[in-house]
Amino acid sequence: MNNEFDFDKLIPFLKERGLRITPQRMQILRTIASMKGHPTVDDIHSHLPSISIATIYNNVKMFVKLKILNELPYGNGLSKYEFKMEEHYHVICHICGIIEDFKYPLLREVEDVANKLTKFRIHSHQLELYGVCKNCSEKQRSY
Repeated sequence: MNNEFDFDKLIPFLKERGLRITPQRMQILRTIASMKGHPTVDDIHSHLPSISIATIYNNVKMFVKLKILNELPYGNGLSKYEFKMEEHYHVICHICGIIEDFKYPLLREVEDVANKLTKFRIHSHQLELYGVCKNCSEKQRSY
């Protein structure tokens, strides 16, 4: 999944919500967009050591609240982040923790079925599949 994000639309979006467009905010967003995969706050900080980890954390949390980023919590207080773009799902290696995105359009039907069976108003869903990635599988075979 690419992280091509329309920064031209983001600036008016933030201003409409009364937020200042600080160089640090834009640096954090551009860094996340340039990173491969799903970075943690520590990963982002390693690319932006001049910005305090607290500033990064606070901005990332704000971006999640504004639905600019998705937060992917993975136990022990560890969260990874990605831009909220097209709907997709995740496959996660239980050995190394790598996350890969994949698309599968038919899961919308699950929301309809759940709605009918439970009378809930379903607003979203997520799917995570766990397994062993190709690299970890190859390492296991070499032992």
